[in-house]
Amino acid sequence: MFTEHDLHVEADVVHGQKTGYFLDQRDNRALVGSMASGARVLDVFASTGGFGLHAAAGGATSVLSVDASAPTLAVAGRNLAHNRRNPAILACAHSEMVGDAFEVLDRLVNQHRKFDIVVIDPPSFAQRQMNVPRALHAYGQLTERGVKLLEPGGLLVQASCSSRVTADDFVATVRGAAGRTGYDLRIVRQTGHAVDHPVTFAQGGYLKAVFARVNQL
Repeated sequence: MFTEHDLHVEADVVHGQKTGYFLDQRDNRALVGSMASGARVLDVFASTGGFGLHAAAGGATSVLSVDASAPTLAVAGRNLAHNRRNPAILACAHSEMVGDAFEVLDRLVNQHRKFDIVVIDPPSFAQRQMNVPRALHAYGQLTERGVKLLEPGGLLVQASCSSRVTADDFVATVRGAAGRTGYDLRIVRQTGHAVDHPVTFAQGGYLKAVFARVNQL
């Protein structure tokens, strides 16, 4: 157990993925929390629930966490439980959906669900340079689904941790996919990883995140 922004977080450093918690998104999680007051939040590829936890602490009314791993989502639920002394987290309704992110997003779209913030933070899609076109296609597919789930003016937070995908290509893909789907993105922030991940070579700046307000064209 450790603390991040005064929140108690559980991490399995032996059996968990990488360190058991993705520390590079620390600042982006805090930024989501600062924008979450009164919001219904969808956290896709939620892993152990860092974005959802910070959104709840920031005053989100509800958080829906989506991940393919039931055991990982169980940790997300426990991380919220570890912080129940926080009134905002106690008041936030948390639910979970286990399944493939693309399929779950399609299901939510078909159910006409709407959210105020949609966070999409997938694992790396491009382990090799040859995988970059497929990775960009996947990012676009996620954007197309995510924008359909947002209320007018809602916030899309989409990230890429694929070091071989450039920031320019990632942003162009997200913006283009939204446009093809009939939505306009107004990017309010572009961020990277936290300062304790120094960039000393080109691929060191692997993490890209876009914060964008979304409206139909």
